[in-house]
Amino acid sequence: MVSESQGSEDLTVPGDFFKEVKFFLCGNISDQVQKLLRQGGGKEYSYLTDLATHVIADNEDYPEVSEAREVYDLPVVTPKWVLLSARCGRLLPHKAFTPEDNKLFSGLVMCLSQIPEEDRKALWGMVTFYGGNCQLNFNKRCTHLVTPKPEGAKYECALKHTKIKVVTPDWIVDSLAQKSRQEEEKYHPRLVIKEEKKDPPPANQEEEPMDTLPSSSNQGEALMGLDQSGLTLDGKKKVEAPRLLNLLNKNACDQTPPDIRSIGRVQSPLVTNSIRDRRIRDITNSGHIDASGTKLVLSPRDSTKVHETIQISQLDDTPPFLKGDGELLEYHGHDPKINVPPDTCLLGCIFVIVDYQEQVQPAQLETWTRVVHQHGGFVDPGYSQRCTHLLCDNQASPFFKQAIQDGKRCVTAYWLNDVLTIKKMIPPWKALHLPTPFPHSIKPCNGQIIAVTGFVDQDRENLKMMISLAGAKYTGSFSRFNTVLICKRPEGEKHKKALEWRTPCVNVQWLSDIVLGNFDAIKQVGLGKYQNFSACEPFQLDYHYVKGVMGPWTTALQLSQDALQNLSRNRVLFTPSPPSKSKRKGSQDANGANKRQRNEPIKPFRRLPPEKTPRVLFTGLDNASVNDLTTKVQLIGGEIAENIHKCTHLVSTKVLRTVKFLSGVSTCRFIVSPAWVEDSFKHRCFVEEKVHTLVDQEQESQFGFRLLESLGRARAQKLFKNTWFYMTPNVIPRQDMMKTIVEAAGGKVLGSKPAVNKVLSSQQRQGSPRIMIITCESDVQMCADYASNNIDVYSAE
Repeated sequence: MVSESQGSEDLTVPGDFFKEVKFFLCGNISDQVQKLLRQGGGKEYSYLTDLATHVIADNEDYPEVSEAREVYDLPVVTPKWVLLSARCGRLLPHKAFTPEDNKLFSGLVMCLSQIPEEDRKALWGMVTFYGGNCQLNFNKRCTHLVTPKPEGAKYECALKHTKIKVVTPDWIVDSLAQKSRQEEEKYHPRLVIKEEKKDPPPANQEEEPMDTLPSSSNQGEALMGLDQSGLTLDGKKKVEAPRLLNLLNKNACDQTPPDIRSIGRVQSPLVTNSIRDRRIRDITNSGHIDASGTKLVLSPRDSTKVHETIQISQLDDTPPFLKGDGELLEYHGHDPKINVPPDTCLLGCIFVIVDYQEQVQPAQLETWTRVVHQHGGFVDPGYSQRCTHLLCDNQASPFFKQAIQDGKRCVTAYWLNDVLTIKKMIPPWKALHLPTPFPHSIKPCNGQIIAVTGFVDQDRENLKMMISLAGAKYTGSFSRFNTVLICKRPEGEKHKKALEWRTPCVNVQWLSDIVLGNFDAIKQVGLGKYQNFSACEPFQLDYHYVKGVMGPWTTALQLSQDALQNLSRNRVLFTPSPPSKSKRKGSQDANGANKRQRNEPIKPFRRLPPEKTPRVLFTGLDNASVNDLTTKVQLIGGEIAENIHKCTHLVSTKVLRTVKFLSGVSTCRFIVSPAWVEDSFKHRCFVEEKVHTLVDQEQESQFGFRLLESLGRARAQKLFKNTWFYMTPNVIPRQDMMKTIVEAAGGKVLGSKPAVNKVLSSQQRQGSPRIMIITCESDVQMCADYASNNIDVYSAE
């Protein structure tokens, strides 16, 4: 929490601290900042280039700043990022240090007084991320004194200076939640109603020494959101430290701002991994819906036959409707006559999850299930008539066809995440919210190379997901190789270059229509509706393409009053399971012994010595199967492994291309079918694995291997022993996933691009580790120097 100017002369960093930072300096950058960058191994470019990773500027008025963002898609940070990263001992997130002066707390200096240390960390992260400064010293620089108590020397001094505002920590939290500075007078600590104190007050914290501040690694912990636990501000209000989710996974410091709407509430949990070419990547807590409930109106479609207007109201009770050719279709979430509490926005929703079992980890599916329960919904293990929502990825599965025939609502995980963000169950309003009408094997935009301009943060991430869904390639920078440029507004450096190079410029609706199944749009980039850049909500879907899928939404979801009465103030007690006709023998009240027993750890039939205890993991199984098999493993003395490196037995139904399975081939002693667990449970002891070794003749024949032989070779010698890998930023699967697979097989992943001479020498010198280069189509240009020196470059396959 120390300002960047305090003690900066004494700052030093290790020689490899900034080794992955390739920077271009813009403006008057202090010698101290330049010294730290050079001392930490950073590389400076004297000109702006796409080889740079950071642009460091003291303000945003320089033309290089806009060029770096628009053309090269580079992060721009202030010198403060360098100083505080050095002080914290880690690279801090970029978005906390952009040079804009219009952030929420820009220009404010807050003195934090009489606030517990853990809460100071959280408040420091919030204020710093949004442009302000925090300190403990109370001096003339301060604009605000933040204290929960109307007492103390600092408080008395602040009252004598009318320019200094005195507020409680709630002022910071509420300002972030409302996205505007609240009136300070309403948050004066003298307005706080004191509760009766049962314990003696803590020792006076007014004059704390500077070394007790959240400095060094504690500062980074506060800003990076490493402390995920709830924080209590002066015993009054539960607050969560901001959590910064890594969206692009290009490097450790490319992260997004915290979703302040989630502070003090249950976080939206859906953060998924990218598997295959489909990137269900970082379905975050950030929504792009007007919190005031403003109606989003799209311009009429450019059609000579049908003149229609699509209007959607996101947060009020007016349902979105589709009007055209004399028909009026209204779409509803819950029954508008019933007021559903925001914290139970999924009340009455019974989900069945399909398609995602092969794309995300089982633990992630368990998280989805838990959060659906927390918000009043329920997840069934299999499809039945009581299902209300089918959570699916595309329309190719038989489950989708059956659900549409039965009048069920079909949505994607993106819809579920956005609904949890706004705390209201409303009909889909983005193309990402509906399952695609084509399977993975169909890539309508194959061969297209798409760049975007004008979109930031989650809007840009949504576009990346849609581009991946359509089968196109995304590039952060813009060049003559790009075939389409998606613009928010017809302005900026990329747009100028697109006009110069005659590259088609379109709006988001063009991509949305393709994702919704209108493949003719690929060749219709010049249509008027794709050249309209004035839409209030660019991601609004065209309901005319999805009448069939949206059909079940014309009927509101009905709730009984009994369901609403089963809600307590903060917790959902409603479970939409049909009541049993008779109580099972030995059943007790919900608060009785059975409930206590379910919360107790499972006691095994017998305990095994540590060296003989199987440590088991599962992959490719649904939640219900995993829960059942986990219980059986623990009952007969086994354990669930902490990670794949500690796993001895991997249970799967078939050969999979998941991180867990590919890593398990190198680390696990056995890969078995679920029958091994069932047979072991039947005999009350772990049986011989050989009989139940996984056999998948179809996959083994297709890829030309035998799993049993592969396991034997992996135990004899690690596949990637003495092999190092360098992977370019856009390689799929993500670098962290590839790193898990490579390290499990004995290899090593390099964090920075190796020099050509180093790669050549590694391939010629016997006994030294060999360096392999892994890239993808969008990163081919980064490997041009390797190709010119006859160095082989490989794909992730």
